[in-house]
Amino acid sequence: MEETSAELPFQAVDQRRTFEQILLQIEEAIIDGRLKPGDRLPPERDLAQTFSVSRSSVREALRVLEMFGVIMARRGTGPDAGSIVAASAQNGLESALRLHVGLLRIPTKDMVEVRAVLEQQAALKAAERADDKMTARLHEIVDGMRAAIAIGEFNELDTEFHVELARVSGNALLPVLMEALRGTMRRAMLEGFKRLADWRAERDHLVGEHERMVGYIEAGDQVAAGAAAQSHVLRFYRHVMEPETDREAP
Repeated sequence: MEETSAELPFQAVDQRRTFEQILLQIEEAIIDGRLKPGDRLPPERDLAQTFSVSRSSVREALRVLEMFGVIMARRGTGPDAGSIVAASAQNGLESALRLHVGLLRIPTKDMVEVRAVLEQQAALKAAERADDKMTARLHEIVDGMRAAIAIGEFNELDTEFHVELARVSGNALLPVLMEALRGTMRRAMLEGFKRLADWRAERDHLVGEHERMVGYIEAGDQVAAGAAAQSHVLRFYRHVMEPETDREAP
């Protein structure tokens, strides 16, 4: 007896959809360096002619690229309208990470552990290569954190500090990952602050921890800088972010 398609565990393989073929070509052009940040893509009509596809397929591909932060779409008409290759796809990476964290139910603790490792490496490498200009920028951000009067403002400056620290490390991927992780954890961090009886006391403590990190970096003490960064992240989670129900009894 001949089996029907419903009884088989497989399905017919569909050809790659048109917009996916467009995405693949644009992706290859970026990887090969033929498209660079700031480059303007041709208008939809021209792209449709180039790819020999409908404008709706081009539009669908551009929407996906915009969602992932690869391009910035400027609406309207005139010389400033159209799609520009973005200098960074960090927002797209953050969106993708947030979705995966939600779908896979990845606990905040796991993200904190990964971030602690990245922070340790960032601080260690920063202590190896930082100059006065780099550390001056870190000091400037810490001064802003000290003066912050709102939780949201403080958190934004805190994020800026850790992303800048990742930049100082000299590793091009670290600031991208750091910004995506911080953005994904932002809600949990803000909620943790709001649970505190006196968030300003925590602010002052955190400012002190950041100052010590910068001090170790200025001194070129890689081991101390890395240890301070890792301890800072883990302590903040235990004291501010970790739900009461997950804390161990004393």
